Amino acid sequence: MKDMIPERILLYDIIAELCSYLVETVGKDHLILFKSLSDKELRNIDDRIQENTYLSLSEKGMYFPVFEPDLNPEYIGKLRAFKEKICSENDKNSVVRLLQALDETVSVLLYDEREILEGNKVSSEINTNRSTTGISLFPKMNCVWSRKNRQTFSYKRIDSYLRYLLVVEDIPGIEAEHIFIKRGSFPVFDKTKKINVAATPLSAKTNFEYRYQNSGDYQVFGIKYNESRIERDNALVWEKIKEAGKHGSEIIVFPEMLGNPLMETYIQEKLCSLDNEQRKQIPSLIVLPSCSVEGINYSAVLDRNGNELTRQCKQYPFFRKTKQGEYREHLRSNNKVTVFHYEGIGRFAVMICKDFLTNEYMERIMRGCMLTMIISPAYSTGSYDFKLSLDLCAHDDCNVIWVNSCAALIPGKEDNFENIGYIRKRINRYQSEEEATYRMKSCRKLLMGGCDHNCIYYDSFGSI
Repeated sequence: MKDMIPERILLYDIIAELCSYLVETVGKDHLILFKSLSDKELRNIDDRIQENTYLSLSEKGMYFPVFEPDLNPEYIGKLRAFKEKICSENDKNSVVRLLQALDETVSVLLYDEREILEGNKVSSEINTNRSTTGISLFPKMNCVWSRKNRQTFSYKRIDSYLRYLLVVEDIPGIEAEHIFIKRGSFPVFDKTKKINVAATPLSAKTNFEYRYQNSGDYQVFGIKYNESRIERDNALVWEKIKEAGKHGSEIIVFPEMLGNPLMETYIQEKLCSLDNEQRKQIPSLIVLPSCSVEGINYSAVLDRNGNELTRQCKQYPFFRKTKQGEYREHLRSNNKVTVFHYEGIGRFAVMICKDFLTNEYMERIMRGCMLTMIISPAYSTGSYDFKLSLDLCAHDDCNVIWVNSCAALIPGKEDNFENIGYIRKRINRYQSEEEATYRMKSCRKLLMGGCDHNCIYYDSFGSI
């Protein structure tokens, strides 16, 4: 059966095995030492690689790319034998250098892999041995605002030493689902290298009621949406989508909780009714208000054609204080996170409210999948803690779009709503720190108890 696996896939499997060996046996601390490897030792290793494999080094010091017709069982067999030899010798420097050599060798093959992955609704890793290695390999999508060797000084990533491959180690308790968005989906960004973003708090009035109950020894609450508001809310969301599109936004983000069970279908039908020219006036990516139904609080992510790309579910519950004690948001167990890939943007994910605030969870995903953008819809009584999490992301060149809902305002906590949202973005060395954070200032009517549903905020970020 193994002979039926294409040679290019066997090549990826060898790379995954090397990554696993580096993690499990060598230890990633060695990457720090490898960074100071002498030129003489590097040349010795390159000579050894070329003597024992079919890999070939150019005069510019880069390994020549291989093309699929050039791959055969002998090529793979010779490479595997050399891999096993240096691992048996625990030749740490050769392991890392061979990884770099193979990264350059498969660079052309990865362009074809991108096309395959973009054609799938959900993409799996390009290697077949994740179950034994704990490693998932993907083509690395570049990000125009991220530093080339991001954070090699503060934490150790194998792919910080690679140019073309993304190496994702299994994250305990989290199952990452990967979606490669088709090229051309963000035409303005593709041309300008700036992504135009819209965000709206939508409304200062809730469209639901809390339903409190006991679950065994614990107190939980659920959500009951007001059916009389559904039609009006759906129409409002559709108007905001069209408004953002006319403004040139390619991403629009709505807050948590203000969806309803019928909203996604309503918006999909509206999008599907448009002709091609009309769709060009719609944002490429739409993060709908989250909807909480029977223990699932999810944000539907749609493209401008009305296709559902994913339903990102909230993982960590909100706690609501009452006179009867604290009630926990009823959430079913769900450990899936969707990671989107797009050339120039890199990788991004949606993290609903408390998921973004749970730093240990957020950081594991951000660093494990090398995220370059996080979208966080929220329904929160304040913004201070979110501001702190934004700064954590800035340390990793990860831009953040966070938007709250005015409906979450509690009387007496008006000061918490000076800003109803933030966009945290990486800036260049000549810009001020103030320019790194776009603040969505709440309108005057909010503090006076009114809302005309006009608020929508626009910003952009991109190439540094």
